[in-house]
Amino acid sequence: MRENTYSLNRTFGFAIAVIGLIALVGSGGVLITLSQLHSATASRFRSSQIIAGLSAIRNEMLNQETGARGYLLTGRRTSLEPYEEGQRNFDHSIAELKDLLGTNQPQLDALEEAEKAARNWQRQVGAVIVRDMAYPTARDHARSIEADGQGKAMFDTFRARLATIEQREQDSLVVQTRLVTRAEETARFTLWASLILTLLISLGVALALSRYVARPLVGLTETMRRLVARDTSVSIPSLNHRNEVGAMARAVAVFKDSLIELDRTSVLRVTADTMPAMIAYIEADRSIGFLNEEFARRFSVTTEDVAHVSGRDLDQLFPQRTFPGAGEELQAALSGEEVRFAFQLPDAASPRDFEGYFRPHRANSGRILGVVALFTDVTDRKEIDQKLRHQAHDLQRSNAELEQFAYVASHDLKAPLRGIENLASWIEEDLGDKLEGDTRTNMDLLKSRVRRLESLLSDLLAYSRAGRDDNVIREVDTRALVSDLAALISPPEGFRIEADASLPTIVTPQAALTQTLQNLIGNAVKHHPDPFHGLIQVKARSLGTMYEFTVSDNGAGIPEQFRERVFGMFQTLKPRDEVEGSGMGLAIVRKLVERQSGQVWLSENEAGGLTVHFTWPAICKEQRA
Repeated sequence: MRENTYSLNRTFGFAIAVIGLIALVGSGGVLITLSQLHSATASRFRSSQIIAGLSAIRNEMLNQETGARGYLLTGRRTSLEPYEEGQRNFDHSIAELKDLLGTNQPQLDALEEAEKAARNWQRQVGAVIVRDMAYPTARDHARSIEADGQGKAMFDTFRARLATIEQREQDSLVVQTRLVTRAEETARFTLWASLILTLLISLGVALALSRYVARPLVGLTETMRRLVARDTSVSIPSLNHRNEVGAMARAVAVFKDSLIELDRTSVLRVTADTMPAMIAYIEADRSIGFLNEEFARRFSVTTEDVAHVSGRDLDQLFPQRTFPGAGEELQAALSGEEVRFAFQLPDAASPRDFEGYFRPHRANSGRILGVVALFTDVTDRKEIDQKLRHQAHDLQRSNAELEQFAYVASHDLKAPLRGIENLASWIEEDLGDKLEGDTRTNMDLLKSRVRRLESLLSDLLAYSRAGRDDNVIREVDTRALVSDLAALISPPEGFRIEADASLPTIVTPQAALTQTLQNLIGNAVKHHPDPFHGLIQVKARSLGTMYEFTVSDNGAGIPEQFRERVFGMFQTLKPRDEVEGSGMGLAIVRKLVERQSGQVWLSENEAGGLTVHFTWPAICKEQRA
């Protein structure tokens, strides 16, 4: 798989590209902002021209009105000069204003209404006054037109439309002024942001050069200096860098590993020479690659020969005594097999037993490069193994005798116990009504002690036999088993024993598992403080080749400091006068579970009661001894 590296050229090229991109984006932003600024400025200038044009039109109409009124008052034609000049300029100003308004239809509509009002005044007021004032007989009619207010209404309409146009342009002028201000601010922000980002990236590039190039190179230089001085304890910096510096660091690491390997070879030779076993390496062409000095002691090979064996043939190096396993065993190892064999070598006192081991050495391609040979003196080990076998046989016999003793003792002791119990019953019958007070108490105590001792002997016998009487392995439905045990134990009315759906079907010695579950469920029932509202839940979960069973109750539980103690023999938390029991139940459970290579432990559950956990194999292939 190709290593994902970050080339410095690519990284810094990317940084430069980012700087260029920022400059490009900044320049583009400035250009766009300048375009917006130019557009807003042009719009503002046009609005100013429109407002000026409106003022001119208004003035030209005022000149016409002033000239007409002056003519009415003086009757002289010279008074009409403003009127005539206003008429001449009015059409030109209207045309210029329409050009300025362009496609702004609302403004054009308002201008059209203003022009209509002005034209009406010119036709119905101004032109009539000029015409009638030229004839003395009609001057009264001209003055009446001015006096009736019709001209003023037309003039007011004209002014109102011009005021509407002017107000719109004033509003537009405010908006465009804001746009100009915003564009100027955006341009300044873009320029400063581009400058700051460029400076930050440049600073980042400088820091990156220092961190990922300059300082690592200084560290690698110092590392190489120490490696040249054969200080292989030095650590290689920048190995995790996925760039050219990291590649250089890994090359230095290869150099370091080579130095270490060279030193290790020397150490391995010293180590191999001090081992009490013969170690050799045989090349694929049956030449010797390595021998340790133990060969010099066991064979007729000098120490100098052992140190200079590389490339020498087996038969040349061992002319007087054949190299162990040099025949079929070595040939099988050179074919790719691991070979173990036994042989003897003569010694001053008696022949010594050796175990030979050939292991093929393969290249990555699978080709056999040679064979590693290990010859170990096992004479002393054989003697120890022989002694251990005798001791194991003696121990097995001793265990069998102890079990037989426990069985005989518990069985034979029951007879005198029954005799004592019978004697107590006879004494009780003989005394009859005279058995009262302390005598009755002591008699009841005697019978209780006899029953407890008989129970103890029975449990002791059960403990000695635990797991040894069931050699039959069968498929067991543990959920059905728990249901059967619930019926067998017969708990008090109101006490519930629930077999969860998680309980599996396993292949196991049924008697051992039955005794384990029966003891746990029976203990939970017997020690429950409120048996009429008791609840026991039996569940399981898979652990691969094992199952973890849990038996949980809602009783009083067991304090943590006593949870290991209760697995001991004859251990109870309450006095035996309060709760009948031998204290062997959990000891038997632990023995049964551990014989199946399982574990058993206690914990507190959510209800505050006790949960007993134990592991049990899913499939038991053979009965353990």
